[in-house]
Amino acid sequence: MSDIIPFPGLAAGLSRQLEHFVTEQDYESAYETLLELERHAELSERQQLVKLDVLHKLESYLELREEASIMLNQGHPNYEETVYYFLLSLYELTQYQTVIELIDALRNEDINHRLKMKLLPLYDQSRHRKNEREKNASSEIERFLDWPADRQQQFILQLMNEHNLIYASTFAELLKSPLHPVVQTLLIQYIQLTGQHEIVTLHKLEQSISFNIGEVAAIDEQPLLHDVMPIVIDWFDNNMPDVTAAVTSWLKHQAMIIYPLSFHIGIEEIPAQNVAECYIYAALSMFSMEEIYPIEKNETQQHVLGMIHRSVKYEL
Repeated sequence: MSDIIPFPGLAAGLSRQLEHFVTEQDYESAYETLLELERHAELSERQQLVKLDVLHKLESYLELREEASIMLNQGHPNYEETVYYFLLSLYELTQYQTVIELIDALRNEDINHRLKMKLLPLYDQSRHRKNEREKNASSEIERFLDWPADRQQQFILQLMNEHNLIYASTFAELLKSPLHPVVQTLLIQYIQLTGQHEIVTLHKLEQSISFNIGEVAAIDEQPLLHDVMPIVIDWFDNNMPDVTAAVTSWLKHQAMIIYPLSFHIGIEEIPAQNVAECYIYAALSMFSMEEIYPIEKNETQQHVLGMIHRSVKYEL
C-alpha cells in the first residue's frame, strides 16, 4: 500500500513552485520542492525527468544514477533522456569503462540516430579520460615500491574501483618484492579481477607458498572468514555483545593480512573450532581479559597463536 497521502490542491501548488524554481535556476529549492511533492503525490513522467535534470545541475551524481536506474527498470517512456542521464551519472562518477561497455552494447541494438549521436560524444570522452587515467597510473606504478604501505593500498583500491585492470603482469612481478601483507592481498585480489592465471611465489608471515592466483579461492571463501569467524562472533554475541562489532572488524582485517595463507601443521589443516578458540583468546587478550577463556596451549594452539601474533604486527 502506498504511503503517499493524496492532497490534490497541495500537489498542484508544489508543481507550480517547482516550475518557478526551475525557471529561476534555483535548483536547491527545486530539489526540496521535488522531495516535498513526492511526499504528497506520485511525480509525473515529466517531473521525473525534471528531477534527473535538477540532480545533474546539483552535481548529485550518486542520486542521479540511482533515480535514472529506477526509471529505466520501471520502463519510463522517455528512454532516450533516462538512459542518457544514467550514463552521464556514471561518467561523472568516473566509471569510464562501464560507460564505454554500456554504449558499445547500445550501439549493437536498434536505437534511434538521435540517441546514438547523443551518446557518442560521451563515449569518446570516456575513452579519452580512461586513456589519460591509464597513462597517469602507468607513470605512478614506477614509483610504487617507494611509497608507504597506506599509499600503495590506496593506489590499488583506486585502480580496482576504476576498473583499470591492465596491470596483472606488473602486479604479479611486484609480489616478488617485500611488501606489507595487506598490500600483497590487494595485489592478489586485483589480479583475480583481471581473470589472469598468474603463478606466483608469495612470502608472507614467515611462510612461502606458490599458487595460481586465478585458481585460489576468494578471500570470503577462505576458512578464516567462512568457517572461523562465525564461531568467534557467536561466542562474543553470547558473552560480550558490546564488543562484537570491534571483533568482527578485527577478524576481517586479520583475513586481509593472512590471505591466502591458511592454518596448517604440515599438510594437515587445523580444524576451524581450534582456530576459533585461539582467535577468541587473542581477541580477549586485547582487552586484558584472556583469563576468562583459558585454552590448552598445545602444539596446534601455539602454531595458530604464533601466526596471529605475527599478523598483529602488521595491523595498520
